[in-house]
Amino acid sequence: MNILEAVNLQYVYSPDTPFKHSALNGISFAVEKNSIIGVIGHTGSGKSTLLQLLNGLLKPSGGSIKFNGIDIWENPKNISNVRFKIGLVFQYPEYQLFEETVRKDIAYGPKNMKLSDEEIEQRIDRVSKIVSLDSKLLSKSPFDLSGGEKRRVAIAGIMAMEPEIIVFDEPTAGLDPIGRETVLKAIKDYRDEFGATVIIVSHSMEDMAYICDKILVLCDGDLVMYDTVKNVFKNSHKLKEIGLNVPIITSVMLSLKERGYDVPTDIFTVEAAAEAILNIVNGGNKQ
Repeated sequence: MNILEAVNLQYVYSPDTPFKHSALNGISFAVEKNSIIGVIGHTGSGKSTLLQLLNGLLKPSGGSIKFNGIDIWENPKNISNVRFKIGLVFQYPEYQLFEETVRKDIAYGPKNMKLSDEEIEQRIDRVSKIVSLDSKLLSKSPFDLSGGEKRRVAIAGIMAMEPEIIVFDEPTAGLDPIGRETVLKAIKDYRDEFGATVIIVSHSMEDMAYICDKILVLCDGDLVMYDTVKNVFKNSHKLKEIGLNVPIITSVMLSLKERGYDVPTDIFTVEAAAEAILNIVNGGNKQ
């Protein structure tokens, strides 16, 4: 079942001026409920514009975005309600922290939803556990936390609104390996616990390979691929042609293939690569 659909989606910056620029050129795709979708593309490909369109921060120049079958701009006065259902986590969301305590920061969105104090507290407790935030930190100022903790507080603030779709712009940017793993696990756990749908923009092909069900590839405002992770990374030459990389482990397998080893090239996890290489070692499987 599709929860979100883009139909001939277009966006033009500065129309009717000499600075006119088309960011999206009429792209169409559908997102299944409870899936995790990755969005990749070089700088200027239209990724950030797409995310803001999905959340209703920008209004399409043409085409439409349908949430549960209804155009999100059908009633412009209700667009703020759409943003509660399609949450957007900006890149470096910790820069948006502003309340006196972590608890108040996480509660900000639910309060705007006019929820009861009891429901807000329940949500704070739920999402704090999902993002691995110690309850002792809730009474602290968010500005006294580490960079990774701030990131998780900011993400928890969006999760506390319990959106049906949550959209992330580079959620692991600037984090160390442990911080990245914690954030990615939180995203998966949120999807699993709430039956939510997740859309992620990232430059990390490793993150995309680890967490996504499907990947959407943009190039100069056009949709060039939208398929399973395996099928997208199988087209490594096409990705490289438009300035994108593949996961490092995929590059390793491609290199082995070029050296004459009969290995699959649609591998993007360490576990799968280890199994394929062990088959070579045990069987001497070289062309």
